[in-house]
Amino acid sequence: MKKGQPKVNNEFFLLLIEKEEKCAFETLFRLYYTKLVNIAKGYLVYHQDAESIVQNVFLKIWENRAVLKKVTNINSYLYTMTKNSCLDQLKHEKIKQNYLDNSYRIKSEIKYQFLHDESASMLLENELESKIIQSIELLPEKCKNIFKKSRLEGLKHGEIADQMGISQRTVENHISVAIKHMKLHLKEFITFSQ
Repeated sequence: MKKGQPKVNNEFFLLLIEKEEKCAFETLFRLYYTKLVNIAKGYLVYHQDAESIVQNVFLKIWENRAVLKKVTNINSYLYTMTKNSCLDQLKHEKIKQNYLDNSYRIKSEIKYQFLHDESASMLLENELESKIIQSIELLPEKCKNIFKKSRLEGLKHGEIADQMGISQRTVENHISVAIKHMKLHLKEFITFSQ
């Protein structure tokens, strides 16, 4: 047996764990936790994920302690459980990534179809117009008026400042706030430039 590797009497530990002896379970945890985390880190990118996997392995051991009678080598059993949990995690991450990739591709295809289908384009245009009006209406009153004068009436900042009796810098600040607000509310439709 390698130096530093814990020597565990399977029958002793498993019998105590089966009888819900928490101190035996705690001893098993202390003996194997770090070793299993290092094994899990070999499979996973993040240390936090490795720790989570190992904690779940010990949780499964405790929850399924009645089946531990069949285990002949606790070391191999814990290693196999950790490895399989890591592989399950990696499969889950791959499935999740494939779903996100497919979801992005499908959304891109739908947007592309909208742009090439006249009736769909009109629908998208109407939805965008409605969303723009809603977003403008959500602005504070003064900010809304300045934004409308700038973007809808086409007035220059100096003209707006003169009309409203405020500084040009105040106009610029209100327009900046309005653009940030519009970017947030219309992010799925368009991009803005100031």
